[in-house]
Amino acid sequence: MLKNKPENLQMFKVDYSVLKNNKIVNDFVIIKSVKDTDKIVKLAKLDISTKERVFIQNVKVLEFNSFSS
Repeated sequence: MLKNKPENLQMFKVDYSVLKNNKIVNDFVIIKSVKDTDKIVKLAKLDISTKERVFIQNVKVLEFNSFSS
């Protein structure tokens, strides 16, 4: 869990690609994170691997953008 103040968190839309059951799955996920590239990618990969039930090494983050709520 992030220990930053809530006002420092931003919403990001993360596009990803995974290989699941020998098929490529392209989708996106919305996450809250501080504006740090490494933390965004790390949190996104963790969320995606849990959601898609794949190994974290098989998750490829294509791009991420700030998401206005």
